[in-house]
Amino acid sequence: MMAVLTLKTVRPVLVRLHRYTGLLLSGVLFIAGLTGSISVFRTEIDAALNPDLFDAPAPAPAHSLPVSALLAQLKLQRPETQVTALLYRPPAGRAIEVYSSETVAGRKDPVESEIFLDPATGRILGLRPTEGCCFNRRALMSFVYRVHYSLDLGQAGMWVMGISAMLWSIDCVVGLLLTFPLHQPAWRQAFWRQWRKTWAIGLRRSSIRITFDLHRAVSLWLWVVLLGIAISGVALALEDEVFNPVIRTILPTAPSMVDTRLPVQPVTIDQAEGLAAGFVQAHGSGERPAAVLLDPDGGTAMFYLFSNQGTEPSGLGSPMVTVDLKTGQITAGDMPGQGAAGNLVMQMQLPWHSGRIAGTGGRILICLSGLAVCMLVVTGIMIWQRKRQARQAR
Repeated sequence: MMAVLTLKTVRPVLVRLHRYTGLLLSGVLFIAGLTGSISVFRTEIDAALNPDLFDAPAPAPAHSLPVSALLAQLKLQRPETQVTALLYRPPAGRAIEVYSSETVAGRKDPVESEIFLDPATGRILGLRPTEGCCFNRRALMSFVYRVHYSLDLGQAGMWVMGISAMLWSIDCVVGLLLTFPLHQPAWRQAFWRQWRKTWAIGLRRSSIRITFDLHRAVSLWLWVVLLGIAISGVALALEDEVFNPVIRTILPTAPSMVDTRLPVQPVTIDQAEGLAAGFVQAHGSGERPAAVLLDPDGGTAMFYLFSNQGTEPSGLGSPMVTVDLKTGQITAGDMPGQGAAGNLVMQMQLPWHSGRIAGTGGRILICLSGLAVCMLVVTGIMIWQRKRQARQAR
């Protein structure tokens, strides 16, 4: 009885909280939902829009160029290029992608570019700026993705998205509480019998009732997915500022693994790749790295995308291994599925948000969930407008 009375007492407050939080976030959620549903398959869409950049003959394994040779070939063709990331083992039939930073006369900030290479020869197939607007085929998908994670407003936009995701996380819980029957405690069978009705959509009702049913039932069926998207949105937008510090405070975490047993001596980029592959193999994975991030000063190389096919793995993602090129030692190694509870929570945020945690089926579910968020925004505004008109009429 006490629980029922408490819910009845706070329900008017929860209704107002849900209403005004939804109205406040409506624009951001609609944009994030629409661009997010597209971004789930942005690589495939981008490749279809720009086949002249992404398509390349697949070389025989014996003729695949090592990382050092690719970097050398690129340096011959564009001496001013400073490589920051190299996806050097792409899927069959795809070009190698290089992200670079270049200094241009008259510009204070370096120009960021994406360069596409033939995997067999290292020849440049094409290039494009990584920043750009807006609706031509070269820039479309990168623009859509930037809008999704930052509204294309840089760091300020990421704060807007992160704070919005925090409010949305709270609102997901408030919305769930508002679906509970008022007059029955949860330990009685009548509670579950009445709550079951809220999961259904009555198609023979009036238009406003159908709208309300859509808003409530769809949010219930997708509640776990939507709450996970909201929380992972906080993690991706404000990872170091908010999410990781909170997780480290409330859950046990383990530091990254290191390997300092190796002799201290400089290593080449190809030797570093072998060290990273050996480290991952020693910890239970036989996949080879397919991409690397290079430190601007040439001191470290972080290998990731451990996949023999060159594609993003499902589950909790890929290992990440950082090698110090000056000492040949592994200074940081993170293996998905390993570590303390806090590490597992942090590892699952990007795979959940992208849907890759459940493979292709998960990506389709996240895509549909993004469209569902747009529908919830529209139906929520319709419900609010209808009730507002009714109050004005009274």
